[in-house]
Amino acid sequence: MADDIWILEDQAIRVSFDTKGYTFFKGGKGMLNTPIERHLQLVAVKGDDKVVIPTIPDLKGRVVIKSPEEALEFVRLFTAPETHYLFHDSRYIEPHLVSATPSIVEYSDDYQKRMNLQPVETGREDGAFTIHRNLVSPPRRLIRASERVDEDGGYSIVETEVIDEHSPVAYPIYQ
Repeated sequence: MADDIWILEDQAIRVSFDTKGYTFFKGGKGMLNTPIERHLQLVAVKGDDKVVIPTIPDLKGRVVIKSPEEALEFVRLFTAPETHYLFHDSRYIEPHLVSATPSIVEYSDDYQKRMNLQPVETGREDGAFTIHRNLVSPPRRLIRASERVDEDGGYSIVETEVIDEHSPVAYPIYQ
């Protein structure tokens, strides 16, 4: 029983890019513990076949990315507050602009203007997709990252630039 892969059937993760016939779910392997977020992982399911995808490199070869928009959706799978914790090696979250009072992973209009934060940029270059966006790490460090996504889901951060060492944006921590 401890080695069984399980899924939260009501927690399907819908994506528009090709997952080679698999559906992604929040789930895991072995016994479920609390807090649940700390133990969840991405599980790919096709029929009776279930595959745990614990790290970002494990997505390589399991997806097909055909456009810059799909590449952005792909990287948000492991940087969105709702799903980043499914990957053991996720080190960043993409913060979002809000007009009112910001929450833990959001920043205000005033902060955006003061820090001259740029919007997300996507493109295609040298047979891969490029993404330039703002990310935050656990010590509240806000960076501008240049990322590369291959058509088969290969991923790398090519370059980072620190924007703010002590941003108002916090990275969630699970006890």
